[in-house]
Amino acid sequence: MDYMSPPTFNILNIQIWKVKMSLYLKALGYNVYLATINNAYCLNGKNIEANAKALNALKSTLNDDYLSRVSNIDSTFVACNIITSLGEKDLYFAGSNSDVGSDFSNVCIWSKGITPLR
Repeated sequence: MDYMSPPTFNILNIQIWKVKMSLYLKALGYNVYLATINNAYCLNGKNIEANAKALNALKSTLNDDYLSRVSNIDSTFVACNIITSLGEKDLYFAGSNSDVGSDFSNVCIWSKGITPLR
């Protein structure tokens, strides 16, 4: 059986990474995917394994700089929000994404339960 590998985090194309990461996590199991979009799900003791799988997949996609920002985080939901918000802020401050704007209240799309595939 062939297994796909997680997509490499790409700050320059974070929207595509979000789509590919969502697909990868769903392929690992829907419970694994749910750990990224529902904080209460992560905190439920019976979902520890799903959270661990999702967190491992997420962290394995990151370069050293981004990994260092979430290395001590145990919740996939929190780590996803940190990475996506940092990624889009980094793009904004670098001047390469004018769509982000100066209001970052909508940057953490996963925190609102909105994923690229919905």
